[in-house]
Amino acid sequence: MAVVYVADQGSMICKKGDRLYVYRQQNLMRWFHTKDVVQLIIVGNVALSTPTITYLLKNRIDTVFLTYYGKYKGRLVGEFGKNVMLRVNQFDYLRNPDNRDLLANAFVRAKIANSLVLLQKRLKRNKAQPLKDVLMKNQAILELLLHSLLPKQALLGYEGIAAKNYFSAFPALIANPDFPFSGRNKRPPKDEVNALLSLCYTFLMNQVMCAAYLCGLDVYYGSLHDLDYGRQSLVLDLMEEFRPLVDNLVISLINKKEIRLEHFLYNVLPDEESADAYPAEPLLPVSLSKDGMRIVVTAFNKLINSKFTLKDPPGEWSLKDILTLQARKLAAHFQNKKEYTSFLWL
Repeated sequence: MAVVYVADQGSMICKKGDRLYVYRQQNLMRWFHTKDVVQLIIVGNVALSTPTITYLLKNRIDTVFLTYYGKYKGRLVGEFGKNVMLRVNQFDYLRNPDNRDLLANAFVRAKIANSLVLLQKRLKRNKAQPLKDVLMKNQAILELLLHSLLPKQALLGYEGIAAKNYFSAFPALIANPDFPFSGRNKRPPKDEVNALLSLCYTFLMNQVMCAAYLCGLDVYYGSLHDLDYGRQSLVLDLMEEFRPLVDNLVISLINKKEIRLEHFLYNVLPDEESADAYPAEPLLPVSLSKDGMRIVVTAFNKLINSKFTLKDPPGEWSLKDILTLQARKLAAHFQNKKEYTSFLWL
């Protein structure tokens, strides 16, 4: 089953039969069958005809809208999950602070553990001292967390220290001198590496959100991330375990020179996130060209369909299926059927 991205700026998607056609003015850009499409990702300034919207809703093709640099805008939703008792159980469970702490600790432990796996895999070819130092520091933090159940505020403190340590190793992980990295920044990202990270995190968030919706969970009520208007806290919680996989993808794209400086645009596209706050409509410092977006989308699709080995349930699973498995585990946990077990990168 396919996930299709459309990022042809100024284009229109029209339906004819069981196919969707992408036009820019009168020129046909491409077309694709819908029978195997489970998700349609609309990136930036792309319009949908009314018959297309009706068709997507009728056939329950998950359709997601992102800004060009990756900020989630919304999705077409025909009908929400009918399992209301699951959401009641979710709310009842998360109303208990001890339960929220239990899950929050699980998400942070898995995030740090998987980031250590990334560093260990990279250390096999890259013996840089900063990698060794961060491995030692974050391994100590993980050991502490594995032997303690911390209240969320204390947990967030350790998570913040581990994240700061982790991103301090990024300059040593990036072998391509064209891509300097001086730290994580966002909203909007101000350099090429952060632009890639933010975009791929958004792609990941969208996949996790789809899995949560399919399982009937309420995406706004989580444990690790605080409740806030419009914040999809549960999705952000589940994402934490998988962020190192995205980081590894971005590092590989840069080091293998699949993404190059020529694939970026500077101060060209409007910053849709800031346009309402600043009447002058500031421009994005960094954005991807059409070719750059195609390369990143292709690489992310390859990642999402890659196989990973799991212990629970045992076997090899595609990452896309693992995201759904984790959402189902969480649903079962809310219903008091089974303890939640995190995704661990082996």
